[in-house]
Amino acid sequence: MNRKFYPSLLILCLILLNLGSAAAQQLFGGKNSTSKTTESGIVVIVGAGVSAAKSSICGSPSCSDFGPSVSVGALYKVTSRIGLSGQIEYARLSATEESAKRPLDISFQSEVIGVTGTAVLNLLDSYAGGFGYRSLRKRFIVPYVRVGAGFVYYTPTSYPGQGELHDSQTTYYPARNYPGIALVIPMGAGLRFRLNDEFSIATEVTYHLTSTDYLDNIGPELHPAATKDHYGIAAVKLLYTPPIENKIFSRKYSRK
Repeated sequence: MNRKFYPSLLILCLILLNLGSAAAQQLFGGKNSTSKTTESGIVVIVGAGVSAAKSSICGSPSCSDFGPSVSVGALYKVTSRIGLSGQIEYARLSATEESAKRPLDISFQSEVIGVTGTAVLNLLDSYAGGFGYRSLRKRFIVPYVRVGAGFVYYTPTSYPGQGELHDSQTTYYPARNYPGIALVIPMGAGLRFRLNDEFSIATEVTYHLTSTDYLDNIGPELHPAATKDHYGIAAVKLLYTPPIENKIFSRKYSRK
């Protein structure tokens, strides 16, 4: 797919998301914003978005192609401000180098699976109020940041020319034995939009620092001055908090 199409698609998604958020605020900003549910427990998370790489082949957005990204994970809310999260994330990275030093452009495509654990900090309390006062009303929008560590499992392929990788494409020899494993440090920020006690939507941008220079199948042998390869992901996530009922107190007993 032409990379010029992706910015327009991303802008359209952001516009639709903002319109949806405004509508959701009108629909769910009334009675549903009042809650007696405590901010603790397990949250199930699924997400989808786009990914882009910063590597030896491509160090700027102009030469990077956006690829798909999906994730699944869980968050344990320790308090209304702090949470611990773990997730498995897939991303497809690709880019094309346009260099006058080589007779042919070099492209790469890499399949990346990351397993990470992060600490999540809400920049605002999930409950409305202030100055020592906490309301039962929960905030519709809560900004947050997250940072953690983990590892990535990656398989890159580099090839001459431009365009997407296909079965008949001539490819370069692997620079090392793949699949490879590298350490990763994800750092991100996002906005969580509360719909009700069970469902929320979050928009999130995360940058992944890795310990490898081979996400693009080109190591320091060809680019001695190159730094490690990194990648970023912009995603929309659905958060589901399973309702937990206290069976002891919710059960009704009758006397004969």
